[in-house]
Amino acid sequence: MAYSWEPKWEPFEVNYEGVSFRTCKDKITGLVACPICLHAASKCLGEPPPKDYVYENSFFYSIEDLIMHMKNYHLGGLKKRLEKVKSKLGEEES
Repeated sequence: MAYSWEPKWEPFEVNYEGVSFRTCKDKITGLVACPICLHAASKCLGEPPPKDYVYENSFFYSIEDLIMHMKNYHLGGLKKRLEKVKSKLGEEES
C-alpha cells in the first residue's frame, strides 16, 4: 500500500460558463489542480517557476469544485485585501 502519490501531470483546458483557463490534470487519477495553488504554468505548461512561490496542494475531482475553490479562496482573499486598502485610503483622507 502506497502512502504517497507522484502525479503525472498533463495540460488541461477548463471551459466553464464562458470562463476559459489552463491548468494541470493527473493522467492516472483524473484530479484537476488549482492553477494558482499549484502554479500550473511551471508544473505542466512549460514555463519557469517563479522565485519564492509557495506551492499549495489543492486538487479536485470536478470542475465545479475547482471553480468554487477559486471563487471562495482566491477571490475572497483579494476582496479582503481591497477592503483593507480602501479603509487605509479613507483614514488618510480624514
